[in-house]
Amino acid sequence: MDSIFQRISHSAGADHWRLFRVVSAQYNRLTSLLNTLNCTIGAIPVESSLLMRTSVISDDRAVMGIIEPAALSPSPFYLRPESFCIAYTDDPEAASEYRDLLGWIPETSAKNPLEPVSLLWMVLQTEERMAWLDLECQVLRALQALGQPNIEGEPLFVNLGRNLRDLLSPDQIEFQMESPGDFWPGRPAGWTWVECGGREPIRAFVTPRLQRLVYRRERVMFIEDLATASDIQIESATHEQQFRSCILLPLVCGAEPFGTLRLFYRTPLTPLPGDVEALELLRRELSVLMDRGRTHLLMQRMATVDGLTNLFNHRFFLDQARTEFQRALRYQKRMALIMIDIDDFKHYNDTYGHLAGDRVLAETARTIRGVVRDIDFVARYGGEEFALILPEVDAQNGLVVAEKIRASVESLRFISDDGEAVGSITVSCGVTDNAEASAPEDMIKRADDALYWVKRHGRNLVQLASGHHDD
Repeated sequence: MDSIFQRISHSAGADHWRLFRVVSAQYNRLTSLLNTLNCTIGAIPVESSLLMRTSVISDDRAVMGIIEPAALSPSPFYLRPESFCIAYTDDPEAASEYRDLLGWIPETSAKNPLEPVSLLWMVLQTEERMAWLDLECQVLRALQALGQPNIEGEPLFVNLGRNLRDLLSPDQIEFQMESPGDFWPGRPAGWTWVECGGREPIRAFVTPRLQRLVYRRERVMFIEDLATASDIQIESATHEQQFRSCILLPLVCGAEPFGTLRLFYRTPLTPLPGDVEALELLRRELSVLMDRGRTHLLMQRMATVDGLTNLFNHRFFLDQARTEFQRALRYQKRMALIMIDIDDFKHYNDTYGHLAGDRVLAETARTIRGVVRDIDFVARYGGEEFALILPEVDAQNGLVVAEKIRASVESLRFISDDGEAVGSITVSCGVTDNAEASAPEDMIKRADDALYWVKRHGRNLVQLASGHHDD
């Protein structure tokens, strides 16, 4: 038998009903109150299921209530705890329709029907307000657990994903950000973060038309049946893995949207007004929280990041070198350090102009960042010189990384503003690790010495610092 709630929420007379959800403790309290009001409560078996649908009717002139297990019309907030759906109406036509559907019309046992009817109406309204308040409290507790998101990159999204999973139990979470680099430096446009509880992620494609609609509405959007949603294409999966429902939450703060949170479920969901309003509260507060975090991170980067190359600056590199050196010392780990210098950069600048030189610096920085890992630290050390910290990497493996960088930079080709080829560039690299270093400054000096040995012996090479390159 279908859910009565699904029929009500999609019927022409849906506006005559009030619908909300309660957990088992609230349900027990409600049924106790109804018993004291001498309301008739009956249980109706649900076909092909062990679940029961319970109905409560006061009398023909007043309130009809329907109570059923929420498993028949699931909510993202109540997928795990036992919960129930409550619907009530005082509209005679709406009540009559579902009396006939249920096929059960009880006798009223109230001596004075006006009193229990009036009290029942108040009880149901009170329980509805309490249920909505409970949902809002759940959302606010989850947001409070996030704290101030002044972290970035993977830790930020892992933290967001963990709290959203605890609150809403989705099968897959996706953050699609308009400018991913604001939250995770180096992430390209169109990048999406996906979390699926250890399972293999299923790719979902949202059309630009639907994305624009979500932003324009600036409201939570429920898609109850993905099978009929032409604007969301799900990668082929087995029947057990296939997503059935989706919730889209546009993240907007101010005039411009900055992303979309997408929640996918293998269970068909039935949104009730309280669910939608609680999710709307989540959407608004999460948008504000993430926007504040983005502003904090951008201001922090202004003090620590080089504006031209988008790499960390010299001062912050020195701070990070001391931090990583102490960490490696404490845990007895290796850390490699690479110093890189663009060969004959002054000649290139003088030949092609400073704008062309700026393009070379920016493209070299992008190339270096593309070769190394996310956990590696890349900085513009000064002028045309770059510095890298590679945690838990020894000198020999640092040499391999340096060679990859050298080859990648050598393969770059540059075009002038007029569309003419303006040649290529090369880099020289010096490599060391902390094996014999007493301080991070010692590592920097050793890598620098190896770098300038290369400068004196041909350029476009990588060299491991060993203390024997003074000639």
